[in-house]
Amino acid sequence: MIRNILENSLNLPESPSLKEIFNEKLQEFGLSKTQFEKLANIQRRSLDGILDKTSKQTDVSNILKLGEFLGMPFDSLLAYHLKDRPVEEIKDLQDSIEITFINRYFDLKTLSSLGFVDKKFTVDELKKRICGFFKLSSIYEYENKLNEALYSRTKRSFNDKMKDFWIKSSYKYFELIDNQNKYSREALKELIPKIKPYTQSVDKGLLTVFRALYNVGVTIVFQPMVPKTQIRGATFLVNNKPYIVVTDLKKSYPTIWFSLLHELHHVLFDLEQLKQIRYHLTGEPDLFLIHEDKANEFASEYLISEEKMRYIEPLIHNHLMVCKFAKEMQIHPSIIYSQFQYRQHKIGNNYWGAFTEHFPKIDSLGESLNKANWDVESLEVAAQKIKNLLTV
Repeated sequence: MIRNILENSLNLPESPSLKEIFNEKLQEFGLSKTQFEKLANIQRRSLDGILDKTSKQTDVSNILKLGEFLGMPFDSLLAYHLKDRPVEEIKDLQDSIEITFINRYFDLKTLSSLGFVDKKFTVDELKKRICGFFKLSSIYEYENKLNEALYSRTKRSFNDKMKDFWIKSSYKYFELIDNQNKYSREALKELIPKIKPYTQSVDKGLLTVFRALYNVGVTIVFQPMVPKTQIRGATFLVNNKPYIVVTDLKKSYPTIWFSLLHELHHVLFDLEQLKQIRYHLTGEPDLFLIHEDKANEFASEYLISEEKMRYIEPLIHNHLMVCKFAKEMQIHPSIIYSQFQYRQHKIGNNYWGAFTEHFPKIDSLGESLNKANWDVESLEVAAQKIKNLLTV
Protein backbone atom coordinates (compact mmCIF):
# COMPACT_ATOMS: atom_id res chain seq x y z
CA MET A 1 0.00 0.00 0.00
CA ILE A 2 2.68 2.51 1.03
CA ARG A 3 4.66 1.61 -2.10
CA ASN A 4 1.66 2.50 -4.28
CA ILE A 5 1.11 5.73 -2.36
CA LEU A 6 4.74 6.73 -2.87
CA GLU A 7 4.51 5.97 -6.59
CA ASN A 8 1.29 7.97 -6.85
CA SER A 9 2.90 10.92 -5.06
CA LEU A 10 5.53 11.11 -7.79
CA ASN A 11 2.86 11.32 -10.49
CA LEU A 12 0.72 14.06 -8.97
CA PRO A 13 0.30 17.27 -11.00
CA GLU A 14 2.16 20.38 -9.89
CA SER A 15 -1.11 22.10 -9.08
CA PRO A 16 -3.33 22.34 -7.22
CA SER A 17 -1.26 21.82 -4.10
CA LEU A 18 -2.74 20.36 -0.92
CA LYS A 19 -2.81 23.87 0.56
CA GLU A 20 -4.73 25.19 -2.46
CA ILE A 21 -7.24 22.32 -2.24
CA PHE A 22 -7.74 23.09 1.46
CA ASN A 23 -8.33 26.82 0.83
CA GLU A 24 -10.86 26.01 -1.90
CA LYS A 25 -12.77 23.81 0.55
CA LEU A 26 -12.78 26.57 3.16
CA GLN A 27 -14.36 28.93 0.63
CA GLU A 28 -16.86 26.25 -0.47
CA PHE A 29 -18.07 25.74 3.13
CA GLY A 30 -17.76 29.41 4.12
CA LEU A 31 -15.29 28.66 6.89
CA SER A 32 -12.20 30.42 8.09
CA LYS A 33 -9.03 28.51 8.83
CA THR A 34 -9.47 29.21 12.56
CA GLN A 35 -13.04 27.86 12.49
CA PHE A 36 -11.87 24.64 10.83
CA GLU A 37 -9.14 24.23 13.45
CA LYS A 38 -11.68 24.52 16.27
CA LEU A 39 -14.22 22.22 14.61
CA ALA A 40 -11.58 19.57 13.79
CA ASN A 41 -9.63 20.08 17.03
CA ILE A 42 -6.36 20.51 15.15
CA GLN A 43 -3.69 22.94 16.33
CA ARG A 44 -2.51 25.61 13.87
CA ARG A 45 1.09 24.39 13.99
CA SER A 46 0.02 20.81 13.20
CA LEU A 47 -2.23 21.90 10.35
CA ASP A 48 0.43 24.16 8.83
CA GLY A 49 2.96 21.36 9.17
CA ILE A 50 0.75 19.18 6.95
CA LEU A 51 -0.20 21.89 4.44
CA ASP A 52 3.28 23.42 4.16
CA LYS A 53 5.04 20.00 4.41
CA THR A 54 7.22 21.23 7.27
CA SER A 55 6.26 18.71 9.94
CA LYS A 56 8.93 16.19 10.89
CA GLN A 57 6.30 13.77 12.15
CA THR A 58 2.63 13.87 11.22
CA ASP A 59 -0.19 12.71 13.47
CA VAL A 60 -2.24 10.17 11.51
CA SER A 61 -5.44 11.30 13.24
CA ASN A 62 -4.88 14.82 11.86
CA ILE A 63 -4.42 13.40 8.36
CA LEU A 64 -7.68 11.49 8.77
CA LYS A 65 -9.53 14.59 9.97
CA LEU A 66 -8.22 16.64 7.08
CA GLY A 67 -9.16 13.89 4.64
CA GLU A 68 -12.74 13.83 5.91
CA PHE A 69 -12.99 17.60 5.47
CA LEU A 70 -11.54 17.50 1.95
CA GLY A 71 -13.59 14.44 0.95
CA MET A 72 -10.36 12.75 -0.06
CA PRO A 73 -9.49 9.05 0.49
CA PHE A 74 -6.70 8.48 2.99
CA ASP A 75 -4.23 7.07 0.45
CA SER A 76 -4.85 9.99 -1.94
CA LEU A 77 -4.32 12.55 0.82
CA LEU A 78 -1.17 10.74 1.96
CA ALA A 79 0.16 10.86 -1.61
CA TYR A 80 -0.34 14.66 -1.60
CA HIS A 81 1.27 14.88 1.80
CA LEU A 82 4.35 12.92 0.69
CA LYS A 83 4.83 14.86 -2.54
CA ASP A 84 7.91 17.06 -2.34
CA ARG A 85 8.69 15.97 1.22
CA PRO A 86 12.39 15.99 2.21
CA VAL A 87 14.50 13.41 0.36
CA GLU A 88 15.61 11.85 3.67
CA GLU A 89 12.03 11.18 4.72
CA ILE A 90 11.08 9.59 1.39
CA LYS A 91 14.29 7.51 1.41
CA ASP A 92 13.50 6.28 4.91
CA LEU A 93 10.01 5.23 3.81
CA GLN A 94 11.33 3.52 0.67
CA ASP A 95 13.92 1.62 2.71
CA SER A 96 11.19 0.44 5.07
CA ILE A 97 9.04 -0.76 2.16
CA GLU A 98 11.92 -2.46 0.40
CA ILE A 99 13.28 -4.31 3.43
CA THR A 100 9.74 -5.54 4.15
CA PHE A 101 9.49 -6.81 0.55
CA ILE A 102 12.92 -8.45 0.73
CA ASN A 103 12.11 -10.20 4.02
CA ARG A 104 8.79 -11.39 2.61
CA TYR A 105 10.36 -13.05 -0.44
CA PHE A 106 13.92 -13.94 0.61
CA ASP A 107 15.23 -16.17 3.39
CA LEU A 108 18.21 -13.96 4.17
CA LYS A 109 19.62 -16.26 6.84
CA THR A 110 19.79 -19.26 4.48
CA LEU A 111 20.96 -17.16 1.55
CA SER A 112 23.74 -15.81 3.74
CA SER A 113 24.87 -19.38 4.50
CA LEU A 114 25.05 -19.99 0.72
CA GLY A 115 27.21 -16.92 0.18
CA PHE A 116 24.49 -15.16 -1.80
CA VAL A 117 24.34 -12.18 0.57
CA ASP A 118 26.29 -10.93 3.56
CA LYS A 119 24.62 -10.59 6.95
CA LYS A 120 25.92 -7.01 7.18
CA PHE A 121 24.40 -5.83 3.88
CA THR A 122 22.40 -2.59 3.97
CA VAL A 123 19.05 -2.29 2.18
CA ASP A 124 20.78 -0.69 -0.82
CA GLU A 125 23.37 -3.47 -0.94
CA LEU A 126 20.64 -6.14 -0.77
CA LYS A 127 18.74 -4.46 -3.61
CA LYS A 128 21.88 -4.19 -5.71
CA ARG A 129 22.74 -7.84 -5.09
CA ILE A 130 19.26 -9.17 -5.96
CA CYS A 131 18.82 -6.99 -9.05
CA GLY A 132 22.36 -7.70 -10.26
CA PHE A 133 22.07 -11.45 -9.74
CA PHE A 134 18.70 -11.79 -11.51
CA LYS A 135 19.32 -8.99 -14.02
CA LEU A 136 16.28 -7.03 -12.82
CA SER A 137 15.72 -3.29 -13.05
CA SER A 138 13.78 -3.31 -9.76
CA ILE A 139 13.49 -5.77 -6.87
CA TYR A 140 9.72 -5.78 -7.42
CA GLU A 141 10.26 -7.56 -10.75
CA TYR A 142 11.21 -10.61 -8.67
CA GLU A 143 7.55 -10.81 -7.71
CA ASN A 144 5.66 -9.60 -10.77
CA LYS A 145 7.87 -10.27 -13.79
CA LEU A 146 9.20 -13.68 -12.71
CA ASN A 147 5.84 -14.78 -11.27
CA GLU A 148 4.19 -13.96 -14.57
CA ALA A 149 6.78 -16.02 -16.44
CA LEU A 150 6.60 -19.04 -14.13
CA TYR A 151 3.33 -19.36 -12.30
CA SER A 152 0.13 -20.08 -14.18
CA ARG A 153 -3.30 -19.82 -12.58
CA THR A 154 -3.09 -23.43 -11.48
CA LYS A 155 0.42 -23.04 -10.09
CA ARG A 156 1.02 -20.13 -7.76
CA SER A 157 4.30 -19.02 -6.27
CA PHE A 158 5.47 -20.94 -3.23
CA ASN A 159 5.16 -19.70 0.31
CA ASP A 160 8.46 -21.50 0.77
CA LYS A 161 10.99 -18.75 0.10
CA MET A 162 13.95 -21.00 -0.73
CA LYS A 163 11.97 -23.16 -3.13
CA ASP A 164 10.65 -20.04 -4.83
CA PHE A 165 14.20 -18.64 -5.01
CA TRP A 166 15.52 -21.89 -6.51
CA ILE A 167 12.78 -22.07 -9.15
CA LYS A 168 13.16 -18.43 -10.17
CA SER A 169 16.95 -18.51 -10.28
CA SER A 170 16.89 -21.73 -12.34
CA TYR A 171 14.40 -20.26 -14.80
CA LYS A 172 16.38 -17.04 -15.17
CA TYR A 173 19.59 -19.04 -15.51
CA PHE A 174 18.12 -21.00 -18.43
CA GLU A 175 16.67 -17.88 -20.00
CA LEU A 176 20.16 -16.38 -20.02
CA ILE A 177 21.85 -19.56 -21.29
CA ASP A 178 19.44 -19.50 -24.25
CA ASN A 179 20.60 -22.67 -26.03
CA GLN A 180 20.58 -21.84 -29.74
CA ASN A 181 20.59 -25.49 -30.85
CA LYS A 182 17.23 -26.66 -32.14
CA TYR A 183 15.55 -29.27 -29.95
CA SER A 184 15.06 -32.54 -31.80
CA ARG A 185 13.10 -35.34 -30.18
CA GLU A 186 14.36 -37.80 -32.79
CA ALA A 187 17.98 -36.82 -32.15
CA LEU A 188 17.37 -37.23 -28.40
CA LYS A 189 15.90 -40.71 -28.93
CA GLU A 190 18.99 -41.67 -30.93
CA LEU A 191 21.31 -40.26 -28.28
CA ILE A 192 19.80 -41.84 -25.16
CA PRO A 193 20.94 -45.44 -25.92
CA LYS A 194 24.52 -44.16 -26.14
CA ILE A 195 24.55 -42.55 -22.67
CA LYS A 196 24.95 -45.59 -20.41
CA PRO A 197 28.69 -46.36 -20.99
CA TYR A 198 29.61 -42.85 -19.84
CA THR A 199 28.46 -43.67 -16.30
CA GLN A 200 31.76 -45.58 -15.99
CA SER A 201 33.79 -42.36 -16.29
CA VAL A 202 33.40 -40.49 -13.02
CA ASP A 203 35.62 -37.59 -14.08
CA LYS A 204 34.35 -36.88 -17.60
CA GLY A 205 31.22 -38.95 -18.24
CA LEU A 206 28.58 -36.46 -17.14
CA LEU A 207 30.21 -33.53 -18.90
CA THR A 208 30.48 -35.51 -22.15
CA VAL A 209 26.79 -36.45 -21.98
CA PHE A 210 25.74 -32.90 -21.04
CA ARG A 211 27.57 -31.57 -24.09
CA ALA A 212 25.98 -34.13 -26.40
CA LEU A 213 22.52 -33.30 -25.07
CA TYR A 214 23.19 -29.57 -25.45
CA ASN A 215 23.88 -30.14 -29.13
CA VAL A 216 20.42 -31.67 -29.63
CA GLY A 217 18.74 -28.77 -27.82
CA VAL A 218 18.46 -30.23 -24.30
CA THR A 219 20.35 -28.15 -21.74
CA ILE A 220 21.46 -29.83 -18.49
CA VAL A 221 22.98 -28.06 -15.51
CA PHE A 222 24.25 -29.56 -12.26
CA GLN A 223 23.17 -27.52 -9.25
CA PRO A 224 23.81 -27.66 -5.52
CA MET A 225 20.75 -28.61 -3.52
CA VAL A 226 19.28 -25.58 -1.80
CA PRO A 227 18.73 -25.94 1.97
CA LYS A 228 15.11 -26.54 3.01
CA THR A 229 14.24 -28.26 -0.29
CA GLN A 230 14.23 -31.88 -1.44
CA ILE A 231 14.52 -31.22 -5.17
CA ARG A 232 16.34 -34.09 -6.90
CA GLY A 233 15.85 -32.72 -10.37
CA ALA A 234 13.62 -30.50 -12.46
CA THR A 235 12.52 -30.00 -16.04
CA PHE A 236 11.71 -26.52 -17.35
CA LEU A 237 10.34 -25.40 -20.67
CA VAL A 238 11.90 -22.05 -21.60
CA ASN A 239 11.21 -20.53 -25.01
CA ASN A 240 9.79 -23.92 -26.07
CA LYS A 241 13.04 -25.76 -25.33
CA PRO A 242 13.67 -28.28 -22.54
CA TYR A 243 16.08 -27.41 -19.74
CA ILE A 244 16.99 -29.81 -16.95
CA VAL A 245 18.46 -29.30 -13.48
CA VAL A 246 20.11 -32.23 -11.72
CA THR A 247 20.99 -31.58 -8.08
CA ASP A 248 23.46 -33.17 -5.68
CA LEU A 249 20.70 -34.32 -3.33
CA LYS A 250 21.98 -37.27 -1.22
CA LYS A 251 25.49 -36.59 -2.64
CA SER A 252 25.20 -39.87 -4.55
CA TYR A 253 26.86 -40.53 -7.90
CA PRO A 254 24.32 -43.12 -9.14
CA THR A 255 21.45 -40.87 -8.02
CA ILE A 256 22.73 -38.14 -10.34
CA TRP A 257 22.56 -40.49 -13.33
CA PHE A 258 19.16 -41.79 -12.25
CA SER A 259 17.86 -38.21 -11.95
CA LEU A 260 19.20 -37.34 -15.39
CA LEU A 261 17.41 -40.29 -17.02
CA HIS A 262 14.25 -39.54 -15.03
CA GLU A 263 14.16 -35.96 -16.32
CA LEU A 264 14.92 -37.05 -19.88
CA HIS A 265 11.79 -39.20 -19.71
CA HIS A 266 9.81 -36.04 -18.93
CA VAL A 267 11.40 -34.33 -21.92
CA LEU A 268 10.44 -37.20 -24.19
CA PHE A 269 6.88 -37.66 -22.99
CA ASP A 270 5.65 -34.64 -21.01
CA LEU A 271 6.52 -31.58 -23.09
CA GLU A 272 2.88 -30.90 -23.95
CA GLN A 273 2.00 -30.73 -20.26
CA LEU A 274 5.08 -28.62 -19.56
CA LYS A 275 3.76 -26.05 -22.04
CA GLN A 276 0.91 -25.50 -19.60
CA ILE A 277 2.69 -25.80 -16.23
CA ARG A 278 6.14 -24.50 -17.35
CA TYR A 279 8.24 -26.63 -15.02
CA HIS A 280 8.20 -29.82 -12.98
CA LEU A 281 10.07 -30.61 -9.77
CA THR A 282 11.19 -34.13 -8.90
CA GLY A 283 11.46 -34.91 -5.21
CA GLU A 284 8.89 -32.31 -4.15
CA PRO A 285 5.09 -32.79 -4.05
CA ASP A 286 3.75 -32.04 -7.54
CA LEU A 287 0.29 -33.01 -8.75
CA PHE A 288 0.57 -31.79 -12.32
CA LEU A 289 2.60 -34.50 -14.05
CA ILE A 290 1.21 -38.03 -14.03
CA HIS A 291 4.30 -39.92 -15.20
CA GLU A 292 6.54 -39.97 -12.13
CA ASP A 293 6.30 -43.74 -11.74
CA LYS A 294 6.92 -44.21 -15.43
CA ALA A 295 9.91 -41.87 -15.32
CA ASN A 296 11.36 -43.80 -12.37
CA GLU A 297 10.76 -47.12 -14.11
CA PHE A 298 12.36 -45.81 -17.29
CA ALA A 299 15.49 -44.67 -15.44
CA SER A 300 15.81 -47.94 -13.50
CA GLU A 301 15.28 -50.20 -16.48
CA TYR A 302 17.61 -48.14 -18.63
CA LEU A 303 20.50 -48.31 -16.17
CA ILE A 304 20.02 -51.96 -15.26
CA SER A 305 16.90 -54.04 -15.85
CA GLU A 306 15.04 -55.89 -13.14
CA GLU A 307 16.02 -59.18 -14.77
CA LYS A 308 19.72 -58.29 -14.59
CA MET A 309 19.33 -57.17 -10.97
CA ARG A 310 17.78 -60.51 -10.02
CA TYR A 311 20.83 -62.22 -11.50
CA ILE A 312 23.44 -60.16 -9.61
CA GLU A 313 21.63 -59.78 -6.27
CA PRO A 314 22.79 -63.13 -4.83
CA LEU A 315 26.39 -62.02 -5.54
CA ILE A 316 25.99 -58.49 -4.18
CA HIS A 317 28.58 -59.00 -1.41
CA ASN A 318 31.21 -60.18 -3.89
CA HIS A 319 32.67 -56.89 -5.08
CA LEU A 320 34.79 -58.47 -7.80
CA MET A 321 31.74 -60.16 -9.32
CA VAL A 322 29.73 -56.93 -9.10
CA CYS A 323 32.50 -55.03 -10.89
CA LYS A 324 32.79 -57.69 -13.58
CA PHE A 325 29.03 -57.69 -14.14
CA ALA A 326 28.92 -53.88 -14.16
CA LYS A 327 31.58 -53.84 -16.87
CA GLU A 328 29.52 -56.26 -18.96
CA MET A 329 26.47 -54.00 -18.48
CA GLN A 330 28.60 -50.91 -19.31
CA ILE A 331 27.66 -49.14 -16.08
CA HIS A 332 29.47 -48.01 -12.95
CA PRO A 333 29.29 -50.60 -10.11
CA SER A 334 27.73 -48.08 -7.75
CA ILE A 335 24.59 -48.14 -9.92
CA ILE A 336 24.12 -51.83 -9.10
CA TYR A 337 24.61 -51.17 -5.40
CA SER A 338 22.22 -48.22 -5.50
CA GLN A 339 19.52 -50.26 -7.25
CA PHE A 340 19.99 -53.05 -4.70
CA GLN A 341 19.53 -50.58 -1.84
CA TYR A 342 16.32 -49.28 -3.38
CA ARG A 343 14.91 -52.76 -4.11
CA GLN A 344 15.63 -53.83 -0.54
CA HIS A 345 14.00 -50.67 0.78
CA LYS A 346 10.79 -51.57 -1.08
CA ILE A 347 10.55 -54.85 0.84
CA GLY A 348 11.33 -53.29 4.20
CA ASN A 349 15.09 -53.87 4.47
CA ASN A 350 17.49 -51.01 5.21
CA TYR A 351 20.72 -51.18 3.19
CA TRP A 352 21.16 -47.42 2.72
CA GLY A 353 24.37 -47.38 4.71
CA ALA A 354 25.87 -50.41 2.97
CA PHE A 355 28.46 -50.42 0.14
CA THR A 356 29.21 -46.70 0.56
CA GLU A 357 32.92 -47.39 0.04
CA HIS A 358 32.08 -48.31 -3.56
CA PHE A 359 30.29 -45.02 -4.31
CA PRO A 360 32.49 -42.37 -5.98
CA LYS A 361 32.90 -39.04 -4.22
CA ILE A 362 31.13 -36.32 -6.14
CA ASP A 363 32.95 -33.30 -4.72
CA SER A 364 35.08 -32.87 -7.83
CA LEU A 365 32.04 -33.07 -10.13
CA GLY A 366 30.87 -29.66 -8.97
CA GLU A 367 34.08 -28.06 -10.16
CA SER A 368 34.12 -29.75 -13.56
CA LEU A 369 30.42 -29.05 -14.16
CA ASN A 370 30.51 -25.49 -12.76
CA LYS A 371 27.98 -26.42 -10.12
CA ALA A 372 28.06 -23.61 -7.55
CA ASN A 373 26.64 -20.31 -8.71
CA TRP A 374 24.93 -18.75 -5.68
CA ASP A 375 28.01 -16.71 -4.86
CA VAL A 376 28.74 -15.52 -8.41
CA GLU A 377 28.33 -11.90 -9.41
CA SER A 378 25.24 -12.65 -11.52
CA LEU A 379 23.34 -15.43 -13.23
CA GLU A 380 24.42 -13.84 -16.51
CA VAL A 381 28.06 -14.55 -15.63
CA ALA A 382 27.20 -18.12 -14.58
CA ALA A 383 25.17 -18.66 -17.75
CA GLN A 384 28.07 -17.59 -19.94
CA LYS A 385 30.37 -20.02 -18.13
CA ILE A 386 27.92 -22.87 -18.72
CA LYS A 387 27.54 -21.97 -22.39
CA ASN A 388 31.33 -22.02 -22.79
CA LEU A 389 31.49 -25.33 -20.91
CA LEU A 390 28.76 -27.06 -22.94
CA THR A 391 29.63 -25.70 -26.36
CA VAL A 392 31.95 -28.05 -28.22
